Amino acid sequence: MNKAPAGIERRKYYRINDVVMLRYEVLPESGGSGDEALAGGAEVGISTEALLAELDRELNRSINTVWRENPVLAEALGLLNRKIAVVAADILSYEEKDQHAYDDARVSLSGCGIAFEAREALDPGTRLRLQVILQPSQITLSIAGSVVGCEERMSSTTMPWWIRVDFDEDLQAQEQLIQHVVQKQSSLIAESRSDSALNTRRD
Repeated sequence: MNKAPAGIERRKYYRINDVVMLRYEVLPESGGSGDEALAGGAEVGISTEALLAELDRELNRSINTVWRENPVLAEALGLLNRKIAVVAADILSYEEKDQHAYDDARVSLSGCGIAFEAREALDPGTRLRLQVILQPSQITLSIAGSVVGCEERMSSTTMPWWIRVDFDEDLQAQEQLIQHVVQKQSSLIAESRSDSALNTRRD
């Protein structure tokens, strides 16, 4: 994998098996700064639906506060909020259509790389731009990387290739990925302990 961020050794990157929404594009080959400009900088975002839901909760709290002092103003704000909700529904419909371009992918994920099932083979060294939607947070990452391995899987006819990619160093994206991996690990450990306790009681 690529060089880890300062103060974080590569061996300390935990890896989990996960299911994410994934799509990728092959970046054009170019020399020098052109390729670096395409690859540099991951974008981290929250889905429009999650952001609107949070804003709606905050606005409703504010409207409830205003209602005690000025019911007319509060009613006007409520109507404005409903109008915004109609517009938001149109936005979400476009976003939902865009998400159809993603595949639900079984992946092996860490803070510095990803391995995923694919329909096509990719040569080592191929530069990719990957769009990843983490579940269930709906956090979207756009991050570049390089293919470091491509193995054929005889067990699958629809997704016969297993692609391994090293991410370019990007502290913001890596922090998001590390948090996601840790949260998933904690959830799996809690589920395992719960199942173990349940089985013990049955015995």
